[in-house]
Amino acid sequence: MQSALIAISSAGLAGWLFGAAWYTVLGKPWQRAHGMNPDDCKDKKMPMTPMAVALLGAIVMAAVLYQLLTGLGVMEIGHGAIAGLTLGVGFMQTATLVNNQFQGKAGCPP
Repeated sequence: MQSALIAISSAGLAGWLFGAAWYTVLGKPWQRAHGMNPDDCKDKKMPMTPMAVALLGAIVMAAVLYQLLTGLGVMEIGHGAIAGLTLGVGFMQTATLVNNQFQGKAGCPP
């Protein structure tokens, strides 16, 4: 059980750190894409609540994925990575694509 908690915490933290690095590099283009002016945010402090919620969300996702893969009997690292990729594309990407289609953010509005 202790190794499961370490694995879940490590995976959640790694996902959160990847997201932090991603938005550090792509933060200004993301702001412009959402109609914001990055210069307006220069003197503002980073809000901590969304950062904490993002970390908690990453840990919850890691725990759910761990539980799912364990329940399916996927115990090898290579098989777990393929199953995780399949679940990510199959559920998360499709849901994101559908939501963005209705918001008109994935190209031209419907």
